[in-house]
Amino acid sequence: MSTHLDTVREKYLAYTAAHQLDGDRHAGYRNELKYIRRVKPLSADLRFLDVGCGPGTFTEFMVDQGVDSAGLDIDLSLVSAANARVRAHGFHARFVVGRVEDLPYRNDTFDLCIANSLLEHAPDWEASLREIARVLRPGGLLVFYTTNRLHPFQQEINGFPFYPWLPAWAKKPILAAIMKHRPDMVNYTELPAINWFTFEQFKAFLRPLGFRVSTRLDLIQASDLHGWKSMARPLLEIIRRVAVARYLYYFYSRDTSVYAVKNSPL
Repeated sequence: MSTHLDTVREKYLAYTAAHQLDGDRHAGYRNELKYIRRVKPLSADLRFLDVGCGPGTFTEFMVDQGVDSAGLDIDLSLVSAANARVRAHGFHARFVVGRVEDLPYRNDTFDLCIANSLLEHAPDWEASLREIARVLRPGGLLVFYTTNRLHPFQQEINGFPFYPWLPAWAKKPILAAIMKHRPDMVNYTELPAINWFTFEQFKAFLRPLGFRVSTRLDLIQASDLHGWKSMARPLLEIIRRVAVARYLYYFYSRDTSVYAVKNSPL
């Protein structure tokens, strides 16, 4: 007999599959690859790990670019879907079930690690980042995107503007009520967002671990700005260098993006 939890679980898997396939996601992936290449050019011998790979759409995209790719996720159903997706397209990638706090890989294994929408769900995000740093080779690139505590609107708690600005003591009971009565507001996931970040917070955490840290603002070129955004072209350097203007960008950006290069030993 199907239970309420089974029904929620089915809706979560259906939502995840639809979200991953909705629209021309490859166009978005190609755009993201443009920024990655500005930090670390891809090569034939590069090894890539998709941390929290979900159903494997980005892993598949990287395989299609000729990159030796692996994916890891805590959810067996999603890992199975990722394996089936890649095999159906005649590609090969190594997918495993695992926890980001205890990655099943040796030190210095990968040249590129990407974690998309992962850290906001991690009970111990610091341990997660340290573990990803462990499996990343010197000179390797860690890229991740997660929640932005400064942006008043977000996609983690649907229909709840300014939720990131609430104090922690208020978020906890609100989230518990949403999980019980309105699972649709958290996209039916059993692991809703519990962490909200700023770029400066990540920079302070990663620098002592030996990383050079940038955000999307540091990688944007004037030619990337189109439409109404093109008006910011003459101001791009000012926005980067002036603290007040930089924080206005942080408030504008829906997520926190980090591109961190692991320094080579001296």
